[in-house]
Amino acid sequence: MPLISIQTLDDPRLVVFRDVKATRHSKWKGRFIAEGARLVKRLLSTDYVVQSLLLTEGRVEEFTPWLRPDVPTFVMPQTLAAELIGYNFHCGAMACALRKPNPSLDEIMARGGERMTFVVCPDVNDPENIGTLIRLGAAFGIDAMLLGPACADPFSRRVLRVSMGNALTLPIVCCRDLHADLQRLKSEWQVQLAATVVENSDPTDEVVVTRTQWNAEPLKLARRPSRVALLFGNEANGLGPDWLELCDRRLTIPMQAADSLNVAVAAGIFLYHFTHTALDAPARDHGVSTSSRALDGRL
Repeated sequence: MPLISIQTLDDPRLVVFRDVKATRHSKWKGRFIAEGARLVKRLLSTDYVVQSLLLTEGRVEEFTPWLRPDVPTFVMPQTLAAELIGYNFHCGAMACALRKPNPSLDEIMARGGERMTFVVCPDVNDPENIGTLIRLGAAFGIDAMLLGPACADPFSRRVLRVSMGNALTLPIVCCRDLHADLQRLKSEWQVQLAATVVENSDPTDEVVVTRTQWNAEPLKLARRPSRVALLFGNEANGLGPDWLELCDRRLTIPMQAADSLNVAVAAGIFLYHFTHTALDAPARDHGVSTSSRALDGRL
């Protein structure tokens, strides 16, 4: 399909790109917006159904090798594009694509091996944290990411940009009932659930919680089972009691002056440990180390 020159904002074909910074309904209409030259190119290299492209005039030559004959490509002056989307459109490229069906646990486990790693977020609602977690998950080769209903949309404009497009390829399960899905991982596929908790307490907290109360094992001593799912809470409240109760073990990063880390920073440390440095746990212990059993009184 040839390039389509646009000189007016009244064209109805532009409605999906209009004021995207304020758009909240794309999730329910089964589509998403990719913004930025690199991200749009990564989208075009996948098998996602791309409905249309929007380019500023200065980006056309750069995108010529990437254009598809079946995808309408709208071209407009940068000043007009900025007026359309509601802010300075310096990146010069956007795409509208259709979402894929949510992958099921059965599909993910069917294509997985004996050794699998998962990231689980019950209620991380900050888009930048979710985007960074997705990027980390791809970098460390996790098998899937499970998100609870309260999490930020992994295909929102901001999350996609922060994830550098890795949300397009990393298997992400947006769970309707995360608790039930985690119980299935435990009972049907022997995935160990590991809660990540803080060791030190914020002095402004009303309830002081120590590592002894958590029964948390220091990360450097933690061995890994064949299949492990790491649970990360939001930065305001961490993991709630229901999630802690569901987990098989609790892990912490010992710190000195600070009481906690940004969730994405902490996740990078946990993922590096479990994908690069952790020793394998004896099968009979299901990944629970001797130090952990000593902490919770089972020795």
